[in-house]
Amino acid sequence: MSTATPGQTIRRAIHSDRFPTPVASYSQGFQIGDMLFITGQLPVDPITNLKVGDGDITLESRQVMRNMQAVLEEAGYGFADVVSATVYLTNIDTLDTFDAVWQEYFPDPNAYPSRAVVEVSALVLGIQLEISAIAVKG
Repeated sequence: MSTATPGQTIRRAIHSDRFPTPVASYSQGFQIGDMLFITGQLPVDPITNLKVGDGDITLESRQVMRNMQAVLEEAGYGFADVVSATVYLTNIDTLDTFDAVWQEYFPDPNAYPSRAVVEVSALVLGIQLEISAIAVKG
C-alpha cells in the first residue's frame, strides 16, 4: 500500500487474497489520486481460482460483480463510486440477462454509471463475460 505525503498523489496497485489469481501480469486495480481503475474482472472464484458458471451467464455475471466488489472494497470504494464500465460479452444476445444482474448492484436508474458493451469473439478461459471499470471518490 502506498500513501501520499502532502503535495503527492496517491499511487498504488490494489492486491488482496480476496481476488482470484491474475491470469497474466497485472494488478486487479490501480488507484491514482481519487480514481480507481479496475482491471477486467472475470467469473473466477477467488478461493478455488476456477471459472464459475459453466456457460450460465447469470452465474458468470454474479461472480464478476462479486469480484469487482472485492476490488472496490479493498481500495475503500463502493459501487456508488463507479462512474464508467466496459462490458465484454461473447454473445450480445445475453445482454438482457447480464443487465438484470447489473441492476442488482446498480438499482437506481438515476445513478447508473456510463457503460459500453462490446461483443467479442472470445475471452480468456472460455468465459462469456469480462468487466473493467473506473471509480472516483468524491
